[in-house]
Amino acid sequence: MLAAWHRLKYPHLSTGAIASGAPIDFYPGTEIQTSFYNAFIATFQDYGGITDCGIQLDNALKIVSNSSISDLEAAGVLPCGGFDVSNTNNIVEQFTFYAAGAVSSLAMVDYPYPCGFMSPLPANPVQYACELLSGSDDSDVDVIRSLLQVVLFYVNGTKDLPCLDLDSELVGHSNSQMKKKPQSTDLGVISWNYQACTELLMEPITSDGYGFYPPGNPKQSNEIAQQCAKLFNVEPRPYWMPKAFGRGSYYSSTNGLSNVLFIENSKDPWHVGTSTVTNGGVDGSVVRFLAQGGAHHQDLRFSSEYDAIDVHRARELALSTVKQWLNLS
Repeated sequence: MLAAWHRLKYPHLSTGAIASGAPIDFYPGTEIQTSFYNAFIATFQDYGGITDCGIQLDNALKIVSNSSISDLEAAGVLPCGGFDVSNTNNIVEQFTFYAAGAVSSLAMVDYPYPCGFMSPLPANPVQYACELLSGSDDSDVDVIRSLLQVVLFYVNGTKDLPCLDLDSELVGHSNSQMKKKPQSTDLGVISWNYQACTELLMEPITSDGYGFYPPGNPKQSNEIAQQCAKLFNVEPRPYWMPKAFGRGSYYSSTNGLSNVLFIENSKDPWHVGTSTVTNGGVDGSVVRFLAQGGAHHQDLRFSSEYDAIDVHRARELALSTVKQWLNLS
């Protein structure tokens, strides 16, 4: 993202930029969360190794969003600080957001080899998650229990997490219940959410620091704004960035940008953040390539025999493009 924006604002300071996994067009009021949701469901559906895994996940998330505290408790959900029966709607919203952040981030890092980038995970973790989800349609509580196991598989790979810090979610707080300070001691969590509060409202960190998930409606955006004011004494400016940097279609216009290669990977749901970017720009030098079967910026990782063919193609394209920029080809 920064590479693309740097080329846009300071084209005289660089020759070109490779922007991998860069959702530069991800703003409120654009139905982008729906696209993001559909994208990570598609990853489970297409790469889960079990028939209709994505459909099962979609069903589980819908069941959770309409559940009760008693359902969550019966399924084994353990919030840090316990359940507040007077706060049912908020706790259900927080766990739904937490779970969605976890499973969407699991889709993002579905590498074909063991990786500890976000959490210690085996190869093809989405397939393992789908095994946990399968056969869980006996009752709503059973479905929630299976979804919880998927969430814990992702956020608690070290087995060190004693409970789920639902209260640190930036959604699901009334004015009287807002925290006065961040609960996490992880500087990355705090600093990223400060950035979300000031610039990237659609990308708050979630799931005990292991996930990211965009707010889905004005209510959640307002809840996040209220939390930002309480936690950091800042007010989000959700429409400043599209004004300052432009929407995706501008990057492809003939006068918008030059020498940027956007590389996205199909398993990573954040790829929808460049779906409005088409090949174009000055002299046709803005290109978007979507690598089928790749996970989040897998093209920037070391080459592996398990990489999808398109991931290899993405690296080859990046190399040839840089050579062209430097007049080496």
